[in-house]
Amino acid sequence: MILLFGGTTEGRQAAALCDRLGLPFIYSTKTRVEPFATACGEFRHGALDEAALSELVSSSGVRLVIDAAHPFAARLHRSLFEVCQHLAVRLIRFDRPSVDVPDFEGLHSVADFTEALALLDRLNPAKLLALTGVQSIAPLRPWWEQHDMLLRILPTQASMELARREGIPEAQLLPMNPDSSDEALEKLVRKHGVDCLLAKESGESGFFSSKLRVAERCAIPLIVIRRPPAPAYDVVATSVEELEALLPDAVTLKPLRTGYTTGACAAAATKAAVIALFDGAAPDLVTITLPSGKVASFGIVSYRAERGRSRCGVRKFAGDDPDVTHGLLIVSEVSLLPNGEPGEVRFLQGEGVGRVTLPGLEIPPGEPAINPVPRQMIRECIAGELRQRGLRHAVAVTISVPGGNAVARKTMNERLGITGGISILGTSGEVIPYSIEAWLASIRQSIAVASTNGCTTLALTSGLRTERHLRARYPDLPELACIHYGNYIGRTLELVHQHGGFSRVIVGVMLAKATKLAQGQADLSSRVVQLDPRWLANLSADLGYSPVIANQLADLHLVRNVTDLIPFSSDEPLYTAIANASYRACRRWLPDTSLTFVLFDMEGQAVVVD
Repeated sequence: MILLFGGTTEGRQAAALCDRLGLPFIYSTKTRVEPFATACGEFRHGALDEAALSELVSSSGVRLVIDAAHPFAARLHRSLFEVCQHLAVRLIRFDRPSVDVPDFEGLHSVADFTEALALLDRLNPAKLLALTGVQSIAPLRPWWEQHDMLLRILPTQASMELARREGIPEAQLLPMNPDSSDEALEKLVRKHGVDCLLAKESGESGFFSSKLRVAERCAIPLIVIRRPPAPAYDVVATSVEELEALLPDAVTLKPLRTGYTTGACAAAATKAAVIALFDGAAPDLVTITLPSGKVASFGIVSYRAERGRSRCGVRKFAGDDPDVTHGLLIVSEVSLLPNGEPGEVRFLQGEGVGRVTLPGLEIPPGEPAINPVPRQMIRECIAGELRQRGLRHAVAVTISVPGGNAVARKTMNERLGITGGISILGTSGEVIPYSIEAWLASIRQSIAVASTNGCTTLALTSGLRTERHLRARYPDLPELACIHYGNYIGRTLELVHQHGGFSRVIVGVMLAKATKLAQGQADLSSRVVQLDPRWLANLSADLGYSPVIANQLADLHLVRNVTDLIPFSSDEPLYTAIANASYRACRRWLPDTSLTFVLFDMEGQAVVVD
């Protein structure tokens, strides 16, 4: 799956290329755009912070991000760069080629809107034409409220609605598509008596060259807001041809790299620390046997040995899995226990490693969150080094992860009663990219903790947004009872059924995923099940909706646009039918326990089936 950030000419070009190459993609924009014809794409809109970006990348199985967003979307560019680095996901910036800026007397370059307003105060034009789009209404408010200004915006419903919300008089708006010709812009300038232009350094696809030429030809000042600084991208394409050359290498040819668990890294760091403790120095490389039976080597990136203790670190490598612990330093400090039993290994909590506070996990409360398999790996590494030297000692091991406390806030640890840091995990020692089993293991763990701590009602949701909607409707639901199934609704309900002991299960599903669940799909991922508008069209026809509505549904590219045709309501037969069909599908995997199904739209309105 490719995650493509668009809303630009470059975004559409990249989408067309993905279609031509048969590559599935998600086309993401900040505001709703009119969906275009696509064979391989699906659409989403809405602003994303880093946490939401990470969730989208992880839950959708994204292997590549193409950032084709506007050059001035600085916050988005930075967030994408940080998330892709952290999750080890490939990132390509599809950028606009730069434009050579001529040197003429009326050209003024500024860093931002604040500098532009200060310059406008000095130039004091009689009529300003701002070519900076609808998003510039707010930053330009001090000018247009006091001066004669025209603002060119796109003639779309979304742009007009935003302009109305901002309160700018419609007489000051020029809703029109930008024209690439110098003549069209010059005609606009002369028709309205414009004596100053304001533009962004938007590149050739933003017709920046035309703005430069017209300003010089009309002998009027042009204020240009410079592009904001960009992240240090490793890969940049400035043409469709360059992007096409990069895609096979980025998507189709390179296999996904496996990585190593925090448990394997902790065991390797411990082995190096034991060697340093007895030999006075740590090796550059250690080799251990993983629980999977494979042999793996780990570079030692830091060590310190002093009287009676030593400390070594291994950098966590997660391969191509979107693992939040990728890149963290896993540190093991070992010391001898003078009063311990020979062969004893005592595990202590270090910085950034969590402590278990609730029952239900494999580790009892009060212990550091180092799981059983990593503990066994660590014991074996210690025993092996002692055996080679003919020694018998009790050893204390302190595992620490600098920065682990901050990273833990991106995990479910706190909800599971693991406080203060991450868990040291792993059953095979290897990280398999996008492993379904790893996700299901975390769900199984969450079910066990909820049950052990007295939760009789369980709430299953795909993610945080659905959980917020569900808990707003059922405010007595404890956080511990809320479990995210991601896309694996069928397997999650099976796990709940196998565990047993719950008096009620509430399942919350957003409309888009519910249309797949209603058709009996157990995996709601867009990688597995594509939108089927014909199913919606046939369902509406069976329910007595008009042929016009059915035909419009058949042409949909985005499920959430159903609500534009048929307003979401529990009184609408279409949504009741989807909810009932989804309820019946859930019953296949959870046949006995009391079940409530809640269908949500984007705003949190609900249709409930018991």
